[in-house]
Amino acid sequence: MAWEYSFEFYPLEMFKEKIADEPRQIFVCMMDGKCRVEEQYPEFAQLIELFHSRGKEGYELVQVFIQERGVLALYKKEKK
Repeated sequence: MAWEYSFEFYPLEMFKEKIADEPRQIFVCMMDGKCRVEEQYPEFAQLIELFHSRGKEGYELVQVFIQERGVLALYKKEKK
């Protein structure tokens, strides 16, 4: 069985949702015990929709990398 691989980069700006013109702030604690307040945009429902749309094209989501600038998704599809 042979696979065709593809990747998509979804910039963070796609997912930013502002409330009253201000980004949300969340409290983040790391494994080393250090904590800080960060501006975050946790509304990724749109990302799930993008994954599903690629699934309808026959692609399987292999891995997701969430980065500072956005989300990188790796897909695979069986070659026919």
